[in-house]
Amino acid sequence: MELRRAALALLVGVAVVASACSSASPPTTTPTTQAQAVNPVFADGGTVTVAVPYLPTNFNPSTPGGSNRVTHMVMEQVWPQAFVIDPQFQPETTGFIEGAEVVGLSPMTVSYQIDPKATWSDGYPITEADFTYNWQQQLRAGPLLPSAGYLTGYRDIKSISAGNHGKTVTVVFERPYSDWEGLFSDLVPAHIAERAGWVSAFAGFHSSEVISGGPFIISAVEPGTRLVLTRNPRYWGTPPHLRSIVFVIERSDRTALAALADGTVSIAEVTPGPQIDATIAEGALLGTDLTKTTTSSPVLWQLVFNLDDPLVGTPLMRKALALATDRAQLVADAVNFDDPLALPASSRVFAFEQPGSFAEAASVRYNPVEAATALESLGYVPDARGELRAYGVSGPLTLTITGPRGNGVIDALELQLQAEWASSGIGLRIHNVPIDDLLRNVLPRGSYQIALAPYEMPVFPTWNALIYTDPVLPVTPSSPPSLGGHNVGSSTSVASSGSSGTQKAGAVTSGPWIWSVPTPLGSEPGAAAAGYVNRDVTGLDDPHVGVRYEEIMGELNTTVQQQLLSRLDTLLNHDLPTLPLFQAPISVVQQADIVNVSESPTSAGPLWDAEDWAIELSPSSR
Repeated sequence: MELRRAALALLVGVAVVASACSSASPPTTTPTTQAQAVNPVFADGGTVTVAVPYLPTNFNPSTPGGSNRVTHMVMEQVWPQAFVIDPQFQPETTGFIEGAEVVGLSPMTVSYQIDPKATWSDGYPITEADFTYNWQQQLRAGPLLPSAGYLTGYRDIKSISAGNHGKTVTVVFERPYSDWEGLFSDLVPAHIAERAGWVSAFAGFHSSEVISGGPFIISAVEPGTRLVLTRNPRYWGTPPHLRSIVFVIERSDRTALAALADGTVSIAEVTPGPQIDATIAEGALLGTDLTKTTTSSPVLWQLVFNLDDPLVGTPLMRKALALATDRAQLVADAVNFDDPLALPASSRVFAFEQPGSFAEAASVRYNPVEAATALESLGYVPDARGELRAYGVSGPLTLTITGPRGNGVIDALELQLQAEWASSGIGLRIHNVPIDDLLRNVLPRGSYQIALAPYEMPVFPTWNALIYTDPVLPVTPSSPPSLGGHNVGSSTSVASSGSSGTQKAGAVTSGPWIWSVPTPLGSEPGAAAAGYVNRDVTGLDDPHVGVRYEEIMGELNTTVQQQLLSRLDTLLNHDLPTLPLFQAPISVVQQADIVNVSESPTSAGPLWDAEDWAIELSPSSR
């Protein structure tokens, strides 16, 4: 697979080929020589069962009801994906795209070559019409979705045209857009949605509407029980190795691990911990050979500051609190997953081991002496018991943290933080609420002082702009500066951006927003369903952050873009709307005879290349 951009070629205006090969298939199942006889042999078919906590209710991931991890996992193998993201964060083209390349820079133009044989499972060809329809609908639906970071790419598309009977798709951008490989995923069948509706056509399972354009098709859905994918009989490419993939509901790690041990489940994503090793040992006794692989999930837990609060709204107070926080000790004592991935996070823009993270600027480091100096400059001095009081006479400095209820890791982390801050003379009250309430109400309404909350870490770092440039709290907006003749966002630019229909009449919107699609104040679309923060709930309103994001989005040189992202995080370290704590690890536990299973850093998880999964036959069954 090639790098997604050839920087030097782009800088001199030469077309860049950004297409990539899909994952390699398992070794052949039919040895032809004596040397090959010792190679593993794979079944032609077979079924793999995947544990999930729920099943889709709407099968379009680009709808409010479908924008969740399980729906993404299911539809990754059903609907066409222009690109998928491998475990190394690299985009790879998929079966229905023969090639995708930048063919011009003035204006930026991308050419997609659709496989001439690519068809939907009802016989309709997959063509440019599907691209155009999806572009238009994403601009209308995107503002209501939690992961709307890609919207700037769709906003910047000037035109889409067809050639070669609709099999050549030419996309022209108003200006360069660096993360174009993130567009046109989960391609919706236009001929279905135009008739039955972008949302309504895929609400519930109807086989005539939830059709396939990928290697698998949904063949059965038993609501509340299971969903079955089988080989798509009209798939034009190399058929998947498995005959079927079955998703079954296991609502907790405990029940998923029990099902893994007795062999009724083949693969499950669970929280790392000693319970996994116990399950592997139990499985061995029951005749089930299990393995585990632990990676980072795309969820970053952060300490969140309400910038409208009289105390933590002061930049120096936030810096003092960051200096008083030993994040390495927090993670070691509270998270304690006994895994090298359980390290304190160093960035808001780069995921763990993402390309570019090696050059990340250092964040605020633990230094209680500097913390005491900063607090003293704010007028807080310790009394005889070591408690900080304003000028030594007022009530003690006591803050309140709000986190999710019923999360053992977060409970431990809050107690550790309480102890750390107490050593600096700062009192900390703990107030926990249900996670849905935290994400849906407490954070977007500003009903907190400090919070502990999960944030999404998208594979394209520029998609994080939505979280740091679009305040949903009623802050006073700054005047948006100009960047290269383009106004860096206000909700009034919606009409000129080509995204008509996204502005709701009478909606009260936040201040400068580089995405040109407004978010109503006090709301976070789909945050509770997605399980993470997806808008700027801190009230950060720094126009320099917006300017930096705009610059990065247009930078096609990968190395330069990574440097700019690091500088952006340095700017965010100065503002300190949040303090990154840890990126939650996740373990994939699976039956050992299933090969080619790996975790993508996207919502697709291990399903990103499930067409390559195969079952290795034991010597006795060959």
